[in-house]
Amino acid sequence: MSDMYTERLLDHYRQPRNKGHLPQPDLAAEEYNPLCGDRVTFEARLEDGRIVDARFEGRGCALCLGAASILTELVQGRSLEALRLLDQDTFLAELQSPIRAARLKCALLPWLAFRHAAFGEEPWLD
Repeated sequence: MSDMYTERLLDHYRQPRNKGHLPQPDLAAEEYNPLCGDRVTFEARLEDGRIVDARFEGRGCALCLGAASILTELVQGRSLEALRLLDQDTFLAELQSPIRAARLKCALLPWLAFRHAAFGEEPWLD
């Protein structure tokens, strides 16, 4: 596993940031990948259109859970307007790890949960 992902991603997997649930989130969505069993919930609190707190909860591989932790740090303090521009390629670049095509769904599951919670977008995992 360690030869595949960078230390940043592995550190977020081993010592996840912002793991847990928010008492009364303004945004929340869960996504599930039936192909591998990964499941991630993204929750956030908003103030004046900005994410002031973000959390995740889930079960899954190092890639999925490390990506979820990185995502929560990435979105905090930013406006939904600015985050609308956070596309999948920009998010994948934030992971700073090479992601094989077969593992893209694992890496993007937290991003999909965020997009669903924030903008009502339906996941496209097939």
